[in-house]
Amino acid sequence: MASRRLDGVPHRLRLLSYPRARGDDLYGSLSAQGGITRTIGITRPSATILLRLFAAALFGAAAALAQAPWYLWPLMVFGYGGLLWLLQGPTGTGRAFVHGWAFGVGYFLVGLHWVGHAFLVDAARFAWMMPFALLALAAGLGLFPALAAALTRRFSHPGLGRLLALTLFWGLTEWLRGSLLTGFPWLLSGHVWAGSEIGLQAAAYLGASGLGLLAVLAAAAPALILTRIPAARKRGLVINATAMALVGLTLVLSVWRWQGAEINYHPGVRLRLVQAGIAQADKWRPELRDQHLAHYMRLSLTPDKAGRPAEFSHLIWPETATPFFLDRDLVRRGIIAQALPRRSLLITGSPHRVERQNGRRALFNSVLTLGPDGVARPVYDKFHLVPFGEYLPLREVLARFGLDKLAHGAVDFSPGPGPALVTLPNLPAFRPLICYEIIFPREISSSAGHANAEWLLNLTNDAWFGDNFGPHQHLAIARIRAVELGLPVVRAANTGISAIIDPFGRISGRLPMAAVGVIDSNLPTALPKTLYRRFGDGIFALCSLLLAGLLIQTHRRRRNQARGEL
Repeated sequence: MASRRLDGVPHRLRLLSYPRARGDDLYGSLSAQGGITRTIGITRPSATILLRLFAAALFGAAAALAQAPWYLWPLMVFGYGGLLWLLQGPTGTGRAFVHGWAFGVGYFLVGLHWVGHAFLVDAARFAWMMPFALLALAAGLGLFPALAAALTRRFSHPGLGRLLALTLFWGLTEWLRGSLLTGFPWLLSGHVWAGSEIGLQAAAYLGASGLGLLAVLAAAAPALILTRIPAARKRGLVINATAMALVGLTLVLSVWRWQGAEINYHPGVRLRLVQAGIAQADKWRPELRDQHLAHYMRLSLTPDKAGRPAEFSHLIWPETATPFFLDRDLVRRGIIAQALPRRSLLITGSPHRVERQNGRRALFNSVLTLGPDGVARPVYDKFHLVPFGEYLPLREVLARFGLDKLAHGAVDFSPGPGPALVTLPNLPAFRPLICYEIIFPREISSSAGHANAEWLLNLTNDAWFGDNFGPHQHLAIARIRAVELGLPVVRAANTGISAIIDPFGRISGRLPMAAVGVIDSNLPTALPKTLYRRFGDGIFALCSLLLAGLLIQTHRRRRNQARGEL
């Protein structure tokens, strides 16, 4: 018997053309209408696919602009909401993977474009690599959003389930990005909370990873309202109200913590941070070593803002401030020691060379101390090195293609033995962190001596990246670490941004990018252990399990509804 016809299309054919027409979003509804053409064999033009990939990349770029230094938060809704809107449609897992990858490429190209500046420091050798390195970095890191999108599409249905899945899998893949290989937990979705001193306080409870879950959930939820189906739109409004309620509850807890933001200071500890502002291209020139040292000494001994002679108990210079082996250079070491005030101590970054028993030399990026007695003591060797910056991975292979590390010198830096808790005279115990070691929360919170640390010392040299997004993002991450752990952070940078950060993430002293000067400050005391400091990413794991449970529940309810309809 012939099938009844509707609008010129056989009813049987029309039913076959709607295998996924129950999507709750506008994208799904429009795609369902286009299902007829697919059923009768009309192929969609490739321009539509390219348009979707362009849209995905645009959504990713928008989400990146919600991060430091601009914190354009509405663009986060456009970004993550746009990604969910794409995933709401009747696309397969493979196409969802490509959409997620395009989103990631846009996200990392915009958010990490500042990395390219490092290739211009020694332009004659490395400038040609810049476009290839940026594209490779964005394409590689884009695999994590691609995986999140594919898993979201594979294990969820349109509507609430897809929102929960995107939130869950985005958070899990960000966690993986911070852990796999050497890890790179930069530009995490939770870092957007650093744009508000009050909102930032929630990091003490949830950590950056937990805050990322909440940020993605709230930012993507508005996509559920984009539907022509009244009932689905109503559900979307309820879901958005619930997400906003969770954000509101988090802000209430943040305000409660903020209201108790009182800081004490360690008696007898007076810090002076020096920001010399030496250009990276000049930093390692042998003929300028003495000029650089004289510049540091001049700044270290300059009168304070009130015109009084410099008075400090601890002088702090940034990463590799001495472009020579301080512990081996008797003459320059003596010059520094003679100029130091009595009972003071210099803490500085410096290269450190060790002779191995096999006759080989090991080079370390280190923290050294030097007192008026003229004795230099290495107290910490950086162990989490920057690939392609401080060492060349697979050197025997990649060197054949003309590749090399960006840092000065032909010898790769060697990793130190691991995290260290340092105790020095008249100074509370602290964790030294060189450069981007501060971006790894698990390495800080899980180290053996962490429980006794009373502050974090971050020596860095962001001169590689100019006055760009990078140094501002680096500072934002340092503020998040301070709040997460309830510990003050003392940050000395060569060209900025140097800062004294209290345990509430507030900056009490700061030198902006490209400024030359000093910061004189007392050392804030630590707060009682925060929730995150006690349990670390166990809180993130608990939130992820809750999301997984809700996702399973929505799947079961949808399946039961489908059985009831049958």
